[in-house]
Amino acid sequence: MRARRREVAPETREELSEAFCEAVWARADVQAAVAAKRPFAVYLANDEEIDLMPLVERLWAEGVTVAVPYWHVEARTYRLAIYTNATTLIEGFHGIMEPAEVYEIATEDVGVWIVPGLAFTRDGRRLGYGGGWYDRYLAAAAPDALTLAAAYPFQMLDELPVEAHDRRVKAVVLAERA
Repeated sequence: MRARRREVAPETREELSEAFCEAVWARADVQAAVAAKRPFAVYLANDEEIDLMPLVERLWAEGVTVAVPYWHVEARTYRLAIYTNATTLIEGFHGIMEPAEVYEIATEDVGVWIVPGLAFTRDGRRLGYGGGWYDRYLAAAAPDALTLAAAYPFQMLDELPVEAHDRRVKAVVLAERA
């Protein structure tokens, strides 16, 4: 899957990222969360992942709090930090961009999660990158939190290996042309 994602041309990635963000924004459950000003947790995309910035910018415009993962050095784990249009980003642990100054938000306060992964199934199973970071986030999420995964169509599979700690998402949203 990593090789297939690397094959996505930058202009195609940009087009599909826009389509993904539009599809998420159009969801009634997302609109309800925006109207209720529930915080969103998103990832900061690498060059292969679906870019969420068009969605993030809409959330900011609506006054919705956006959070992203950051590496907490003392706890040796990822936590969530508030991300604004004034946030300076630096390269953090695992080469993942994160806020230079951290203002934490509690995992259980997040109303909507948008998570990455390598492969997915229609029933919400997710193959991540092997660290279990998002499984831990989702395990600690509020019971009523909306959990969505971002996927290119080729990332959808019929079956995936599942372990006891794996957490499903409520829906997989595809980045595809209309």
